Amino acid sequence: MRMPFLFAPLLLAAQVLAQAPEDIPLEVYGRITDGENKLPGCEVLVFKGNEQVGAITTDKGGKFDLRLALNGDYALELRKEGFAPKRILIDTHMPKLREEAEVVIAPIGMDISLLEKVKYTGVNTDELDFPFAIVRWSKRDMAFTQDPAYTIDMQRTNGAILLMAARAEKKGH
Repeated sequence: MRMPFLFAPLLLAAQVLAQAPEDIPLEVYGRITDGENKLPGCEVLVFKGNEQVGAITTDKGGKFDLRLALNGDYALELRKEGFAPKRILIDTHMPKLREEAEVVIAPIGMDISLLEKVKYTGVNTDELDFPFAIVRWSKRDMAFTQDPAYTIDMQRTNGAILLMAARAEKKGH
């Protein structure tokens, strides 16, 4: 089963905490598609709490790259005209580390697909207003990772809504 969010902590370009953790940003990069084709010109809005603190646009390959300060709560909202938006929560808080601890902060890579709004015609999509993924520090992995159980649950919800939309369309014809 292909997951629409792929978080790949890459150790190649990772940063080692030799300075105060709050001085090192968490790199978040990704590519937005419609499931098959890259989507250039998507808005990636960055919120810290409820305040918008940034916005970037995907390049011609549907790619984006941004940095988030550590020890904050962020939301990314991904938008493109004619497509249903998606949200991702990123909690960049880290536990207090021992002074001698050496921690690697690996970038977070994402592949995200947006679906056309017409695929949801005839059904209530309120449940899709929740974030599609949650990323936070994992003590077990010593890295920022997504919550896989949450993401799978949102995928199931999305699948059920798409199925209801397909049934509604079939009844309408």
